[in-house]
Amino acid sequence: MIVDYNFSTDEDDREDIPASKDFPFVIKYTEFAKMTGGSARWHWHDFFEITIPLDDGMILQTTEQTLRLDRGEAAFLNSSMLHTVRWEDDPDTKTCYTFFFDRSILTGEYGSVFEEKYVAPVTVCRDLDVFPIRPKNKPGLRMMTLIDDIINYFKSEEFGYEMKARSALSELWLILLEETDELRKKAKRADPTDSLRMKEMMSYVREHFREKIYLEEIAASAGVSPRECTRCFKRQIGLTPMDYLNRYRVRIAADELKMTAKPVSLIGEECGFASDSYFGKMFRQYLNCTPREYRRKTGA
Repeated sequence: MIVDYNFSTDEDDREDIPASKDFPFVIKYTEFAKMTGGSARWHWHDFFEITIPLDDGMILQTTEQTLRLDRGEAAFLNSSMLHTVRWEDDPDTKTCYTFFFDRSILTGEYGSVFEEKYVAPVTVCRDLDVFPIRPKNKPGLRMMTLIDDIINYFKSEEFGYEMKARSALSELWLILLEETDELRKKAKRADPTDSLRMKEMMSYVREHFREKIYLEEIAASAGVSPRECTRCFKRQIGLTPMDYLNRYRVRIAADELKMTAKPVSLIGEECGFASDSYFGKMFRQYLNCTPREYRRKTGA
């Protein structure tokens, strides 16, 4: 079964993945018209991910790279990587499939030869945060064929589909290893410092966004100076801490406008905006409409 996408995260910006422990592999179908702002905010998860756009112009961004993907292409995303997804234009018409799978699908028992020899080299590679899969050569074409096969297995759920999907995923993974061999040989081992700091600071914003927050407080949550806090945000996601805070507030406000009948001014106040005018200004800046226009458009 392929599940409809319902994007949500926990207090640490970790995406909620509805995968079972006995078969930790799930495929989601996403209609971006149903997502606030037509995009997925900065988030992460422990699962490996393969994203397959069903339309042209998907923008997949990590803290290190920005990829443009079209229909017929895909991208592999390493585990625990901060990332966001948006579209070049008209997100209300865009859709995609996303694979989420735990390493145990490939490795079996913890500490096995499969983990040490075939999976660990990917997870520790600093430069392999995201990797494009394009059918421009024989390996890329084979990977896309395997992705299509896996989607069809999940659609049919015929007897043995889990075994077939695991087998196809293992072959796809082996090709990924071969295609990234030179990159991994030249890469440095992953340094998680910036990523861990970002997760702590983003978690602080999520917990306190309704309050008046100062840069110094965001920095202190990760034990860094305000200057290093700003540098870390810029290095990791290309935004200042205050930009990230305002974007987060606008997204929460948009959800409130869509799901509740609260007065617009109250929503702005509860989301941490000091005045109606500033709320309206930030909302227009990030979602290209006023709060009231957004509420009318979403039918709330």
